[in-house]
Amino acid sequence: MFKYREVKIFLIFDFIILASTILLFNFFSLSREVLLVISFIFLSFNILFLSFIYYMNKEINIICNCINNMLNEDYLIDIRNYKEGLFGTLKSDTFKVVAKFKEISEYNIKEKEYLKETLSDISHQIKTPITSMYIINDILLEKEKDKSKKEFLMKNRTQLERIEWLVVTLLKMSRLESGSDKLVIKEYSIQELVEKALEPLRISMELKEQNIIINITGVKLLIDLEWTVESLSNIIKNAYEHTPKGGTIEIASLDTPIYTELSIKDNGCGISKKDLPHIFERFYKGSSNKDSIGIGLYMAKKVLGMENASVSAESSENGTCFSIKFYKNNLWQICDNVVTF
Repeated sequence: MFKYREVKIFLIFDFIILASTILLFNFFSLSREVLLVISFIFLSFNILFLSFIYYMNKEINIICNCINNMLNEDYLIDIRNYKEGLFGTLKSDTFKVVAKFKEISEYNIKEKEYLKETLSDISHQIKTPITSMYIINDILLEKEKDKSKKEFLMKNRTQLERIEWLVVTLLKMSRLESGSDKLVIKEYSIQELVEKALEPLRISMELKEQNIIINITGVKLLIDLEWTVESLSNIIKNAYEHTPKGGTIEIASLDTPIYTELSIKDNGCGISKKDLPHIFERFYKGSSNKDSIGIGLYMAKKVLGMENASVSAESSENGTCFSIKFYKNNLWQICDNVVTF
């Protein structure tokens, strides 16, 4: 089969001319010599045209292969051509583009390494004083007898915990977004994911007398377990915070040929129509929860997006439902921040 549309059209046109020549020869009774001359011209033209198509195809393939190699971060092919003509100029210009991409790629790698080291230093510099503040606060709390001062120190510790969580989360997200850290994708059961996400929240839910209904199937997911657990835990935490004492939180899964859906539904007060479009934005607190930091849902959406999953929310005065869809195709494999096993 011929690959190019132009060649197919030419061969059809060729066949029409050949058939017309034979008909004219029979109709007008042209001499054999005339027919041979026409056939020779016709054949020569065909050979020249097909040779030109072959040459163009060869040159274009060289350029296409060079571009494909560049997209695969292989910059070793040198296709420079100092001959005159359109293809010589195009090859030289393509090589210049590839060389520029190589330069940018090497610069980005160095920047990522530098950023990784810088973030590590920042993390260490911030954690050290926070740890010291923890120790001082706990010593004062242990020795303090006054009830009001004890309450103040306990609130102070809570604020320190929030600061530490915020700093650690922002640094982790910075490393992930910059490419310094990568998602490690493996196969895990959805039950393991849900259990690990609920683990840090179970005591708080029990104290609030909330009912947890879990209805999930034995589906396997391709995820980074640590990051996805933290993302799901942030979503469940949001449901916990907006569900009243004695309320219900239901976690269910639905498996389809295209995706596996995990839903987190509560019967709380719901999210206002004004806040709902913005809840996944960085540092958006909302009108109903001024104590929120506004980073948990942003992180969840960001991480899930890197895993080729989506998260959305629907809400009414009767409660809120978060829906996470883990898609079953392999688009996540092209993400720079993903390592698969």
